[in-house]
Amino acid sequence: MAFSPLTLVALFRRHFNSLLSLGIRGTSVFAGFAISILIGRMFGPEANGHYALITQTGMFLSVVAVGGLDLAITREFSAAIARKVRIARSTFLRAVGYSMAIVCGLLLLLKMVGTPLLDRLFNGDTPQDALAVLALIMVSRALTRMLGAVLRSQRAYAWGQSVEVLLIPTTVLFLVAANLARSVEQVLWMTAIVGLTIGFTAFLTCFRYTSRSEDALRVPMRQLLKVSMPLWGVAIFLNIADWYGLATVSQVLGVYSAGLYRVAVQVASVLGIITMGLFSIFSPQFAAAYAASDMRRVAHLAGTATRLSTIFSFPIAVLLFVFAHPVLQMFGPEFVAAETVLRIVVVGQAMFTITGPAGLLLAMTGHERINLMVTLSSTGALLVAAPIAGYYAGLNGISVCMALVMISRNLASVYFVYRLNGINVLTGRLREEWKPKASPSG
Repeated sequence: MAFSPLTLVALFRRHFNSLLSLGIRGTSVFAGFAISILIGRMFGPEANGHYALITQTGMFLSVVAVGGLDLAITREFSAAIARKVRIARSTFLRAVGYSMAIVCGLLLLLKMVGTPLLDRLFNGDTPQDALAVLALIMVSRALTRMLGAVLRSQRAYAWGQSVEVLLIPTTVLFLVAANLARSVEQVLWMTAIVGLTIGFTAFLTCFRYTSRSEDALRVPMRQLLKVSMPLWGVAIFLNIADWYGLATVSQVLGVYSAGLYRVAVQVASVLGIITMGLFSIFSPQFAAAYAASDMRRVAHLAGTATRLSTIFSFPIAVLLFVFAHPVLQMFGPEFVAAETVLRIVVVGQAMFTITGPAGLLLAMTGHERINLMVTLSSTGALLVAAPIAGYYAGLNGISVCMALVMISRNLASVYFVYRLNGINVLTGRLREEWKPKASPSG
């Protein structure tokens, strides 16, 4: 098939939001790369381990606090666009208030048990002020995650994703590159303060999408929580792999090895740009098509998401696999030891990315319970298998374990989407003989 300039322009316009999303996610990941390179060259692998453990733990705790609620907000608040109204200001403020209340509960728990847990996590090598900076990073990430979801639900895709993933790492990179940090502890404090500033700014900008009028969209908090609870488990799984793998490496093999592992995972996470970028664009489209009972449209969107995932991920995966050695050498000569780990993680991440739309589609079509069952099974397997793999096979064993669990989860989602929705996610086709189940809740 020949492509004329007009055809290419039409394709670009058609997929503009997807490409913009991938661009924002890509820039954020490369900013994270650059921060890791600077920390590695300035302070060494152990400092990389310290930075990664604190920031990843903070992000993971933010998911524990508001994970699922952000997806529920995207799903429920998108109705405002369909009805051509704004979100009721009381609904917006209530959602923010509940989120911050949950965050405060986690902060209290962290204050009570945080110090011994951090000592265990860092194998007795806990950095200065670790608990305080961890708490602030958790608050900032929870706020930006939830407000980013509000903005995306109102089709403010660029600003919503910038708030959630782009502005924090790029600002921190600028500050570190300007030589304003003399230690990894100072870089951590920069990350926390920048995150809080961006979160507050995002909160103020969300008001333009709200209204006090009678016809504004009102979503009961009970409805948001009902939708978010099953999705909460999904959100945790999507974020637990990186954190738990890193924590396991630190506890079993030490902070130095954690620094090596984190860099390998971070390089492979360039493929995660595709997953998260497409998720942010296709989640409201899945929800809208399903709400209209247009299953053929849902199937078409699923096929498009899968094709885009494959087109973008495959060449990148091949390049990272082949050039693993020189890529890791950019971080410093010590990081080349993670070459095999990088190749393992790249293969797993590529397969996870290509099959990624299945899990999202399961969540967005009312099968939250099935999604939760798959997620809990995968998470249970991960929690048990990763430490065993670490003790017996070191970094390579943990990497293989993480990859297999992630791939298995998505393959299970592919099966259940086909069985429950009649959709082949890989081809984007709806089974002709398929009829909706009596209860779509799974």
